[in-house]
Amino acid sequence: MAPAQPDMDPRYAERLWPGVWVWLFALGGIGSLSLAYGAALGPAPGLAVAALGLISLAVLVTMSAARIEVGAAGLRAGRALLPWEHVGQVVALDADRSRVARGPHGDPSAYLLLRPGVGPGAVVVEVTDPEDPHATWLLATRHAGRLARAIGEERGRLAA
Repeated sequence: MAPAQPDMDPRYAERLWPGVWVWLFALGGIGSLSLAYGAALGPAPGLAVAALGLISLAVLVTMSAARIEVGAAGLRAGRALLPWEHVGQVVALDADRSRVARGPHGDPSAYLLLRPGVGPGAVVVEVTDPEDPHATWLLATRHAGRLARAIGEERGRLAA
């Protein structure tokens, strides 16, 4: 697994932004904190806390929103790269099978790219590299079927 560099022309790309409830929770916390500072110290400190909180939220969310890309170099998930020669079977999971894969009956050696609020689906990718410590990759995705198809098509296209 090598550090990933962005692919210039990915066949599939998805950014794993947090779900709506994460945004609402964070905005509620920022609003409560700015109201408390505003009531105690006046409107200027309250607005300053709100502005600083919103800027911090935007930076943190943007930095933590991982990308999944299917491109010419291989499968990229977050900062990891799995070259095509080491990509094995790919399985799209529905909500129930994804819950099992994420739980105690899942593969304990799997490379996990999971984000809260992304959705119930996931994709499992077999790793065929005997030197890799991860037997599989478990990737959260909003479009499990599309991601699995893109991986299969790109792997088949490069093998031909």
